[in-house]
Amino acid sequence: MSTSMNLIVRTLDVLQALNKQTHCSLRSLHEATGIPKPTVHRLLQTLKNEGYVRSDIAKGIYSLTEKVRLLSEGYTECELVVELGGPILRRITRSTGLPLAIGIAERGQIVVRCSSMPYSPIGPSHTTIGNAHEMTVSAMGLAFLAFCNADERTNLVKSIEQASDPAEWKASSAKLRADITLVRKRGFALRQPSPQHPSTTLAVPIQHQKQILGVLSLTTFPSLLKRGTAITDFTRTLIEASQEISKAVAAHQGGTAGASPRKS
Repeated sequence: MSTSMNLIVRTLDVLQALNKQTHCSLRSLHEATGIPKPTVHRLLQTLKNEGYVRSDIAKGIYSLTEKVRLLSEGYTECELVVELGGPILRRITRSTGLPLAIGIAERGQIVVRCSSMPYSPIGPSHTTIGNAHEMTVSAMGLAFLAFCNADERTNLVKSIEQASDPAEWKASSAKLRADITLVRKRGFALRQPSPQHPSTTLAVPIQHQKQILGVLSLTTFPSLLKRGTAITDFTRTLIEASQEISKAVAAHQGGTAGASPRKS
């Protein structure tokens, strides 16, 4: 095989490996493809320069960009939310200092795909990219359950029930229904601190054409939410940012922006 043909094959191998995972490190790409790390790095730099790959310097990971749609179906509408939402989150964080994140539903969990925490002075950790949150106990998960469509909610709750202890499901399902009702009434989800998670998180849905594409959250120190109207002010910032992301998606697709979170 000629050198040029071998380079093309290796480039496709890297793209296929990226397409199978939401985000990859240099090491995981090396392990998935068998290509030497220096070569993988050069291929990634070329793909990044051509607009097919984006990188998160803080986390050291790589993922696909919208341009890959020209080559495959690996770029979903949720990826578009991450692509368009990232610059919006960073701009808001640089302006307000608030650490924001976008989560996407994947295999019954919410996975953080974009985080502006590295740019925030009040973020409780360096970054949250790649963190997976359970639907029933996290602010991101409850925001998704509360504002997704009824069929999707029913399917998700059924899968949660199947994975739960039958003896405990009756009580936990009643609490879940109450939590969902409260989130829909408030228009946002709130996770209080715990010994395992000493931070606090607020979350709202990102909606487009009556469909929830992801969840937008703010995670910070609990003391900051105890100051006067902090929850109201922070939630307003989240909702405005969510609407801006929705409008960006609509403009990109030529559609109409998603509605604000509904309150019942």
